[in-house]
Amino acid sequence: MKLGRVLKTALKWAPVIYPIVRKVMAKKKRASTTIQKR
Repeated sequence: MKLGRVLKTALKWAPVIYPIVRKVMAKKKRASTTIQKR
């Protein structure tokens, strides 16, 4: 188990991946809300 290395890489990539994930989640939320409104 190389958990330490995984955590280090995760912290390194977090600022890159996090905004993308947030954008995708926002799009999904918006899509679901628009469908529900109909």
